[in-house]
Amino acid sequence: MMFDSVLVKVSCSEELLYLHTISRRHKSPYRFAILRDTLEQLEREPGRQIIVADCGCYAALRLTRALDGEMLVIRFSWLQSAGADSLRGYEEWVRLPYRRFHECVEAGTDMAGWNWSQLSVPEKVTRRFEFHSRQNLHQIAQRPLLRHKLGKTLEHHFQWRDAEKILIYDVGAPYSFFFEEVTPRGTGICGGIILHGVDNLQKAQYSVHT
Repeated sequence: MMFDSVLVKVSCSEELLYLHTISRRHKSPYRFAILRDTLEQLEREPGRQIIVADCGCYAALRLTRALDGEMLVIRFSWLQSAGADSLRGYEEWVRLPYRRFHECVEAGTDMAGWNWSQLSVPEKVTRRFEFHSRQNLHQIAQRPLLRHKLGKTLEHHFQWRDAEKILIYDVGAPYSFFFEEVTPRGTGICGGIILHGVDNLQKAQYSVHT
């Protein structure tokens, strides 16, 4: 879940911050403890990622600058024992305005039990799409309904942080495509953007397959 609507509840002790997350899909199994000193490390080295652990779970913290201000980005890996020497869990991203977060932390320095809540701020991703398509894209351009459906699909399904651009190619199926993610490390996720139900374009729907 990448920067979904996540409520982060924070409480303070003299040396620790305790973070608890709640979203439509998940409620964190317990509070995650982070040393106050960790924030000082982030401030000294902006952009550096610091990984901390608590009770078998992990959090990767990074302080970043964006168009909407300085942000504290935390990637939680919530893990629990599933028995038989196995684990189960999920990954969760939160993005918090750092100025507000820091002010609350400072206010609670000498107040054990001080607590507040912040809602994760979604990241606005502008994705670059490159169409290497002659036939299928031309056919879609002539049909406003399909243009709308394809646009919505591209908007909702390609919110990947590492993607520099998405290359899109024709496939043999009508109105459908093959895509290839380009990342700083090379080729990423590949798959298809497939229109199902082409016999009735009013009801036809796009889906993304990887």
